[in-house]
Amino acid sequence: MPTKKQRRRAEKERRHEYETVWVDAEGNELEEPPEESAPEPQKNDNGKPKAKAKPQQRGGRRPIRVPPAPSWPRAARRSAILGAFVFVFFYMVGSQKGQHDVGTALVIAVIYTVLFTPFTYMIDRWTHYRWQKRAQQQGANRSAKKR
Repeated sequence: MPTKKQRRRAEKERRHEYETVWVDAEGNELEEPPEESAPEPQKNDNGKPKAKAKPQQRGGRRPIRVPPAPSWPRAARRSAILGAFVFVFFYMVGSQKGQHDVGTALVIAVIYTVLFTPFTYMIDRWTHYRWQKRAQQQGANRSAKKR
């Protein structure tokens, strides 16, 4: 069910009339579309052109973020941050029992850091390759549709 704001926006879009204008390379308005222009825009139920979404957006929200290529230094930085939090956590938990055992908290933090580094790298690699595969599939679909 659309919200009141969404209904108002939809009503506003239906109230306004839109006109398609073609402009040549010199900036002059043309009566008819040039030969190399794209096909006529799709129409709504009301016969008005549909608004096109930006290619870099999904659902009218923020642009899609391209995942960076996986790297070991980035994975090490992330696991070092986790290791610091794990160290503080286990040090605080140990101090609540009346023991201030820095050594135990440090050993546990190092173990978590060492185990988390390859795990983070594998997740980054999986995310990056999955994004690349999806981009290739979308590129293939777009080129197939244009023919």
